[in-house]
Amino acid sequence: MLVDPGSINWWAVFTAAIVGHAIAVPWYSPPVLRKPMKLMATRFLLALVTAAVLALIVVRFGAVNWIEGAVIGLVLSAGLVATSLLSEGIFRDFGMKLAIQIGHQLIGITAMGAILGAWR
Repeated sequence: MLVDPGSINWWAVFTAAIVGHAIAVPWYSPPVLRKPMKLMATRFLLALVTAAVLALIVVRFGAVNWIEGAVIGLVLSAGLVATSLLSEGIFRDFGMKLAIQIGHQLIGITAMGAILGAWR
């Protein structure tokens, strides 16, 4: 196994998911993207999955402080998430909504990485 799940601080994962979700709420609130608040529960579960996967990567790379965790989060969000959203967005003409989604992901996953790197 690449990472022992016992080496993951699951409180840090839960905290990172809460922070990631808290960052997402203003971005996805009705005045910005007009998404109903009932979708926020689903959004939290997705943030929890993201935090858990990011925790596995942070542990595997051996990040031992918030800066290293934040760099891992930023690199992954820019290199995987933002490029995926952009590649889909250019064919769907999302415009400003795409910029909002990419910005939210960059900030949220970087913050998650910082928490997971700091709280090992």
